[in-house]
Amino acid sequence: MPKGLTVMGKPFEYEGSLERGLMVFFESSSTALSIKGSTIDIIRREIASRSPVLMGANRQPLVPNSVGETLYRDHRISPQVMSYVLPLLVEEGFCTVSDRRPFVVFKAK
Repeated sequence: MPKGLTVMGKPFEYEGSLERGLMVFFESSSTALSIKGSTIDIIRREIASRSPVLMGANRQPLVPNSVGETLYRDHRISPQVMSYVLPLLVEEGFCTVSDRRPFVVFKAK
């Protein structure tokens, strides 16, 4: 199973792809987080159209003017998905992320 690291350095395992969707597994729990391919498409569009943009993976409080806020406000999707999708988008070369908080996402040129 592929492994990833959140931007904070927390490890996770996943199945799937950025195109089809992801199932994220956590070491400390038997639960998994399902992330639809359509959710990943929303994240890509937000980054592409708003770069540079705040990541905003916090659930409470929501980070104003962030991708996470848009996910929750407009689609009722937990901003937590940003923690797992973003590092894979960086690995793919789609974008980059600042190295400290608040995390800012930049669309790759």
